[in-house]
Amino acid sequence: MEASGIILAGGLSSRMGADKNLMAYSNETLIEHMVKEMRQVVDEIIIASNHTAKYGIPGTTEVQDIYPGMGPLGGIHAGLLATKKPWAFVVATDMPLFRAELANFILERCAEYDVVVPYINGRWEPLCAAYSRECIKPIGECLKADIRQIHRFYSQVKVLKVGEKELRAVGKIDELFYNMNTPEDYRYLCESKVTYQG
Repeated sequence: MEASGIILAGGLSSRMGADKNLMAYSNETLIEHMVKEMRQVVDEIIIASNHTAKYGIPGTTEVQDIYPGMGPLGGIHAGLLATKKPWAFVVATDMPLFRAELANFILERCAEYDVVVPYINGRWEPLCAAYSRECIKPIGECLKADIRQIHRFYSQVKVLKVGEKELRAVGKIDELFYNMNTPEDYRYLCESKVTYQG
């Protein structure tokens, strides 16, 4: 599968009170962890950071949103515009237990679809999903219309929903998709015995 990796790192971290991307866990920052994992899957990594050199990680390209202030959808749009590949795996940095195996698992299901996205507990997980460049136009139309919810453009493209039963083949759902937004989330992560796998 010809794909790039888009790491969403442009959030304000308002609930955390500090830049989540630079917080350390298991001897590396979250942004370093994401880059390391994605390098096992793709050879082109784009960091949607709303800067051009915020992190300065060798072998990555940082891009700014074309439509500023539109949240993760704006980051996905900017990343897809920058990629040279037909597909991109998109992941947010606040998933500290993310593993390369999950990206591989999802990308393997991309044939004949425009979006391959996990669906857990009755909700989409659009910040850990694969998107084709065919999504650029419908995402752009949403952004122009001030629509920020990622799933709103799904009706215009071919979507494969990946359920919990399938995802369990990769690992524990609550770990793979653990989302870190607050100091309490970070404290729980650091106090738990969960460590990076692989």
